[in-house]
Amino acid sequence: MPNSFVRRAAAALALSLVFAWWGVPALAKTGRTFYVDCAAGNDAAAGTSAAASWRTLAKLNATPFHAGDVISLRRGTTCGGAFTPSGAGTANSPIVLRAFGKGSRPKIAGTGQRAAVLLRNVEGWELRDLEVTNPGGSASTPRSGILVQLGDFGIGSHFVVDNVYVHDVHGCDCTSTTDPSGGIVFHAVGKQVPTGFHDVRITGSTVSGVDGMGIGTSSWWDRRQPSSEPGQPFVPITGFVARENRLADLGGDGIVVQNGVQALVERNVVDGYSLRATANHAGVWGWNTDRSVFQFNEVAHGDGAKPGVAYDVDSGNTDMVYQYNFSHDNGRAGVGGHLLLCGDLDRPSSGAIIRYNISQNDKTGITIACEGQPNTKIYNNVIHTDSAVPLVANYSSLGASLVNNVFSSQVLGSTITDRLGTYGHDLYYNVKATTPADTAAVVGDPLFLDPGRTGPAGFVLRCGSPAIGKGASVPDNGGRDLYGNVVPEGNATNIGAYAGAGVRP
Repeated sequence: MPNSFVRRAAAALALSLVFAWWGVPALAKTGRTFYVDCAAGNDAAAGTSAAASWRTLAKLNATPFHAGDVISLRRGTTCGGAFTPSGAGTANSPIVLRAFGKGSRPKIAGTGQRAAVLLRNVEGWELRDLEVTNPGGSASTPRSGILVQLGDFGIGSHFVVDNVYVHDVHGCDCTSTTDPSGGIVFHAVGKQVPTGFHDVRITGSTVSGVDGMGIGTSSWWDRRQPSSEPGQPFVPITGFVARENRLADLGGDGIVVQNGVQALVERNVVDGYSLRATANHAGVWGWNTDRSVFQFNEVAHGDGAKPGVAYDVDSGNTDMVYQYNFSHDNGRAGVGGHLLLCGDLDRPSSGAIIRYNISQNDKTGITIACEGQPNTKIYNNVIHTDSAVPLVANYSSLGASLVNNVFSSQVLGSTITDRLGTYGHDLYYNVKATTPADTAAVVGDPLFLDPGRTGPAGFVLRCGSPAIGKGASVPDNGGRDLYGNVVPEGNATNIGAYAGAGVRP
């Protein structure tokens, strides 16, 4: 063996040991780049330049990929069929499917397959700047646009979906852990090897015209009480982020986090969900999820034959936080509303915090409907309506703590029916309340700046509002209100989602 080769190998090994010693990550491996032009390419070509592009998804599906590889689809073209690749990348050297050239996003157009893009038992993939559609087939069949599915795999790591447009995915209204439908779905299955995901990021993407769930995680590896299904381990999904996505015209759910631990769902817009529902759905919600945060989301126009809500604290959740969210016009033509609390005895939920949210013109406000959701704290929210609706309704045997909230209606007749909740320093306007005594209640017009017309900005308090300075101090209050005003811990504050000084109209 030439001495020069030995010296280079030894130097590379020494450098990697130095990097490891000092905690510096090794440089990402440079992979190959492949080009695909589904309009004018040739599968007999080399595929390694734009001038020698391949033509079909079939050619890609027959090619094993490796860490660091890049697959470039020509913009303005449509690739028919399904993309079902093999090969794994890493966080430092992912396999990237992306666009090249000029024009619109390259489209992967399924024809009714299980998924137009199916990443099965692989990891370390990034999907960027694509359009994906998958119409056709039976409406009773599970179908997805992008489906990442791990079965008896262990923990799959690093998945990115960025600036992808998924639309017209027609399938069943099914979000079960067995075989869910949806736009962008991460699904863990199998019964031998505990399986889950780590480091999943879905950002800046658009989902419309899909059934099942818009964006979500689903896992068979959930937790149940031993009497229900003994011996089944809980496998968390960690590092899940859904940020700045837009979803519309959804048959079922909007964004669903199942089995998440410290998930973050923020700055998404869901406009139109539960529209073709055969089951109950929500715009943004968590199930079997711990210490996860849902914030700065907007959910609107959920409507359908089945009840739907903008936000839901469902079964099996621990210490979930909903903060700084806005919902409006949900259930106006059917059944639905702002928030549902619904644990169950097999998977109880506990410790939920609901703060600095605004509900505008939803058909219902807060519904406490099921058993198994102790230690819920609901404070500094605004539930406002222009018609006579239930603002709080408790059908369970447990009560929540409701402090510093504004319950207001522009007409007489809205109701609060809750004999189990603990109320304090709440403001009531045009509300008929059946609640335990609120000894610090404020009754009167909250004097919002422009309620019901300008979104959250309309719920700033005007000068002279009876809500200013009348709120109670709340420990661990998040430190800021919906509008960015500091909320000092230990000090009295305003009632509602705005903690600043009164403004002039």
